[in-house]
Amino acid sequence: MIRRTLLVCSIALLATLSIPGPVTADEMVAEESKQPESREQWRAQVLAANQAVVSAQKRNTAALRAYEIMRHRRRPRGDGKQAIMDELELSRKELASAKQKLEETEEAARRAGVPSSQLTFDPTELGVPASPER
Repeated sequence: MIRRTLLVCSIALLATLSIPGPVTADEMVAEESKQPESREQWRAQVLAANQAVVSAQKRNTAALRAYEIMRHRRRPRGDGKQAIMDELELSRKELASAKQKLEETEEAARRAGVPSSQLTFDPTELGVPASPER
């Protein structure tokens, strides 16, 4: 019963999270050749990188929560456990990759002469819900 519940939860978790496909060398060259020219284009690119970090953080948080639930419920084994462990590892790698991409994009924008004040965003722009007032 618990094994089936964990398997269903882990499959639902994987289904709700989008896993990006591998990036080919041609896509990387094409992406590098498309350097933004204006400050607005740099701002849009940094915003997209920030949103990718927020998305990766949400995925990692969900994977950590699934892992905590799994450990709390009599330490299940098998496919359900492996799916949760795989998702946890993938989410960690995605988060590290997104943070590195953000740093690289911010550094490239800085070198292009974009002021750092134009590369800061509200939490609402990043897709983070406003914290409730207490």
